[in-house]
Amino acid sequence: MKRLLTTSIAFLVILAATVSGTAVAYFSTSGTGSAAAGVSKLSTPLITAATPAAGGTVALSWSAVSAPDSGTVTYSVSRNGGSPAGTCPSSASPAAVTSCTDSGLEPGTYSYVVTATWRSWTSASAVSQAKITVGPAHHFVLTAASSTAAAGVADNLTITAKDASGSIVTTYAGSHNLTFAGAATSPAGTKPTVANSSGTAVAFGTATAITFTSGVASVSSTKNGVMKLYASGEADIDVSDGSISTEVLLEVTVTPATASKLALAAVTTTPTAASADNLTTTAQDTYGNTATSYVGAHSLTFTGASASPNGTLPTVADSAGAEIAFGAATSINFSAGVAGVSAAKNGVMKLYKSGAATIKVSDGTLSATLATTAVASTAATLLLAAASTVPVAGATDNLTTTAQDAYGNTATTYTGAHNLTFSGSSASPNGTLPTVVNSAGTAIAFGSVTALSFTAGIASVASSKNGVMKLNRAGPASISASDGSIASTAVAVTVSAGTASKLALTNVVASAGTLAPTCLFTCTLTGLGSSGTVSAKVAVADSLGNTVSALGTGHAVKVTTNGTGTIAGTPLAIPSTGAAETATTFTYTSKSSTTEVLTAAVSEGTAYTSATLTASK
Repeated sequence: MKRLLTTSIAFLVILAATVSGTAVAYFSTSGTGSAAAGVSKLSTPLITAATPAAGGTVALSWSAVSAPDSGTVTYSVSRNGGSPAGTCPSSASPAAVTSCTDSGLEPGTYSYVVTATWRSWTSASAVSQAKITVGPAHHFVLTAASSTAAAGVADNLTITAKDASGSIVTTYAGSHNLTFAGAATSPAGTKPTVANSSGTAVAFGTATAITFTSGVASVSSTKNGVMKLYASGEADIDVSDGSISTEVLLEVTVTPATASKLALAAVTTTPTAASADNLTTTAQDTYGNTATSYVGAHSLTFTGASASPNGTLPTVADSAGAEIAFGAATSINFSAGVAGVSAAKNGVMKLYKSGAATIKVSDGTLSATLATTAVASTAATLLLAAASTVPVAGATDNLTTTAQDAYGNTATTYTGAHNLTFSGSSASPNGTLPTVVNSAGTAIAFGSVTALSFTAGIASVASSKNGVMKLNRAGPASISASDGSIASTAVAVTVSAGTASKLALTNVVASAGTLAPTCLFTCTLTGLGSSGTVSAKVAVADSLGNTVSALGTGHAVKVTTNGTGTIAGTPLAIPSTGAAETATTFTYTSKSSTTEVLTAAVSEGTAYTSATLTASK
């Protein structure tokens, strides 16, 4: 139609309706002129494909609808009257596309309608149906070539993606990152693995790329699912891609490999010397699993520990209970790869030497070691050691006193102050007693309690204290010590005389009267009478009265009196070799009742301090 408009008409809208559709025509003008309006419709879209696929998807496509005028036609899809999923546009969010894929569909029949929208106009397609027979991937089914795999041996896995009803989801294809779990690391630290699609062994717990074909992943050329488990025992294997996982775990029992080493353990690695220490010897495979096939009697040899200081050898009790010395074949019984002690048999170890030792056991092929530190038992004896066993009379000789257990080990628990009594040496000829300096620095005579300080079982001299010994009588001596409970064995020493310095009267015999207790350098005799006699020898001595030796030739002494008595046998010669004591005696005979002083002095040779004897009548 056509209509003429005048300049007085500013705006006119004509709405026309037709049977098959609706259209809108609108005009805007100012002034005088003419225009034309046409009426059209929005065509109906046609669903050209609704193709279902395994995995719960439907691929939809439809014909495009032309816009009646300017603007874009958009489309929305409804599934069973509701909103679709996947890439399909919904009524709430239409899009200018002509295809999409609905997803997440369980098995069943689905009805689809595509609606075209242009401005306020809509036009819906006829219903198109699609039937899903296999739903989306819901879980994995995991199987293995063997359910009783040996440790470290390849076990091929097959992984199948299935929907909720158990159908294989053939569209689950290509590379997927799976994570395996459920198997432990071996005792030796080897982690379980699955070979990825490139053949690289990937540890459990780490993403592993596996390639699927039509829903199934299987091993090819040692790649794409070769599993190796290393810890013996039961394992429940699970696999997941982050969205789905196994519903039923794969149960695998891992058996140990053959024995490749031994492991040695003890109830304590710090046993007391001579105490029983039960050993457990275990046969293990490469991965640290107990090699249960290592059974029955095996001949083992134990080494690494030494005899104690007193010569007691370390031992291990064999399966019969006999104590076998280290280094000798020892029969030990194994059950399921383990040898343990039973009724004090089959592995009871006794070490006798204190200190660190690395115990080794071997069957000739397999071996193991164990670090131990044996501890000495309680003190059972004392050990004396002298800095010199040939000291000079009156000289210091440092003692070391050690507390020992019954096997000669230092008893390190014997510490602090202990009261010892020393014996085995006597006073010198001039009466000077042997001594040991205590921990405070005081010289204590033999036979008296002497406090010594012990550290870790040993008392040694420090700053001229705590064990400085002086022996004063020349000759052999057997020195020993006791704390009242334990004692030492004697230490033999031979004391030599000191430097020659004095003349001494020896072998003094009086016919009457009483000699003073010490009659050596200065001798006193009372009650001799007016006709009594005194005889004696003369020796060259050190300051303590010990007779010296080997003076050489040219030595003699003469004995004189300051009174009226007579002296026979003087002068006297000193031997050049052996003890420096005259071979003969002199004899003094009293002639009056007055006191007389006899003097023995050097008459030939080296000068020494004279000796005197005062005789009172």
